Amino acid sequence: MVYALLNRHHAASAFVRGLAVLVCVLIAWALARFAADQLVANRAARLLYEERSIATRLAHGTVHTVNQDLILIRGIPQVLAQIEQLQQAARTIATHPLTNVPQEKARETLLADPVLKPVNELLRAAQLYFGADLVWLGTPDGITIASSDFNSSNPLIGDRYGDRAYFNAAVLGGSGQQYVTGRKTGLPGIYFTAPVYQDGMLVGVVVVKLGIRRLSHWVDSGASFITDTNGVIVLANDPTFTGLAVPGATVFKLSRTERRHLYLQEDFTVVPIESYDLAPGTPDFLRLTPDDEESTHNARLVRVRPDNQPYLLEAEASSDGEMVIYTMSEAPTLGSLSVERRRYAALVFALLLSLAGASYLLVRYLRREKLQLTNTLAKNAALEHEVKYDALTGALSRGHFLKRLRAEVIQADAADVPTSVILVDLDHFKQINDTWGHALGDTVLATFVRLCHESLREDDICGRLGGEEFAIILSGAIEARAFDAAERLREAVRAARINVDGRALQFTISAGVAQWHEGDDDNAWLQRADAALYLAKSRGRDRCARESDLRVLTRGEP
Repeated sequence: MVYALLNRHHAASAFVRGLAVLVCVLIAWALARFAADQLVANRAARLLYEERSIATRLAHGTVHTVNQDLILIRGIPQVLAQIEQLQQAARTIATHPLTNVPQEKARETLLADPVLKPVNELLRAAQLYFGADLVWLGTPDGITIASSDFNSSNPLIGDRYGDRAYFNAAVLGGSGQQYVTGRKTGLPGIYFTAPVYQDGMLVGVVVVKLGIRRLSHWVDSGASFITDTNGVIVLANDPTFTGLAVPGATVFKLSRTERRHLYLQEDFTVVPIESYDLAPGTPDFLRLTPDDEESTHNARLVRVRPDNQPYLLEAEASSDGEMVIYTMSEAPTLGSLSVERRRYAALVFALLLSLAGASYLLVRYLRREKLQLTNTLAKNAALEHEVKYDALTGALSRGHFLKRLRAEVIQADAADVPTSVILVDLDHFKQINDTWGHALGDTVLATFVRLCHESLREDDICGRLGGEEFAIILSGAIEARAFDAAERLREAVRAARINVDGRALQFTISAGVAQWHEGDDDNAWLQRADAALYLAKSRGRDRCARESDLRVLTRGEP
């Protein structure tokens, strides 16, 4: 029995040793092939130097054209946003919000409004003058109040586009740009937006849509095409490419709902482009040699299935990063390099095989050290996350938030930068817990923090001070802008619905806003915000109050 066990042990050991030798041989052969690939690739790159130079100049010219056109197009909504007639019309509608008015009723009201009729005509004239597909004016909450298609049977007026990323970018004060398939027309286009201000207050958003067909001159050479930020081909010289996706595109990471929302389709086919094989067994890419200094791009040699015609493919993002331009120019057919590659591989293989054993041991050692380091870093990161963030909502914990608040005080004092804080309390939260249960109460808290991230700026800091009380730091914001942000957040919360077994759970918030003043410490700052919060609650909740409101009451002013 003992003898049999020993034989089994020796047989297992021999098997492991044989397997290790086999692995070493395979690794050595793979490395030899890789080295041979590099040598062949460098030599082939020299032969393709002139073709690469032509392809690079073509790519630069195309990208330059796209960038120049985008600069001009982005200026269209910005110019329209400066027209006083549009500003006044948007301000008038902002004074009488239509958020809770049914869409059809809102459309009838807006079409009959005498103030908006000349605005519609103006937008129609702007559409024709600039060669756009659509031009419309919306309120900050996304309701279209005037449109260039006002005289059509089904105009955009009354429709809501507050869920579009290009619209929200303008609401936040920037210039929006996004490729989207129109939910009403079903036609793809690039949407450009600009905020409309009057007396320093955001009163609306101007949107300009350019259909893809108007930009076809961008891809009038070779098999060039352009993708959006998600890797979907929005424009191509070959129309069969339009709507396809490049390999590894971000669109495949989106949910089916997100794809349908953006493109009105859920499934995408990968564009039939693959690396071009110079000959069986040769590398599937080419590299420039170090002395090819004049070329800053690394054009890949590819083919379009099922044809075998080689192209040089270059990709470069537009200046705003919203598009990627792929230029494809034909390249000459190359001869076989397989024999030369096999000779290089044999020479390198003989050298690498002698080092396989040492490499195997080194890899095992490095993997063990790496695993230990990874485990240590993961534990440290988990502990740090537990200290910094509230486990339920994902907001900053009380202790870490107060640290950030003190840091803001120091920064504001040193740089003289306006900074404000918003203190928020969920109204009647105890009643929510008593009526719906603590599990739903936790959902309400998490929903509120999510709405904070969606409604406020990306660099605004949200922290949970305890229970249903939260605080938000708005760096660089004066009291008035912080109050506007608090109002946006309050409106977003009031519009939110949490579905519970077919019933809708709603909740509201009260908020107090205070700006940091010279000489303040963090406690005095928070106390003023808390006093403003108390004033908002005393006025009936579901509202926001400012520290300046308290000073008005103290002076006895109306």
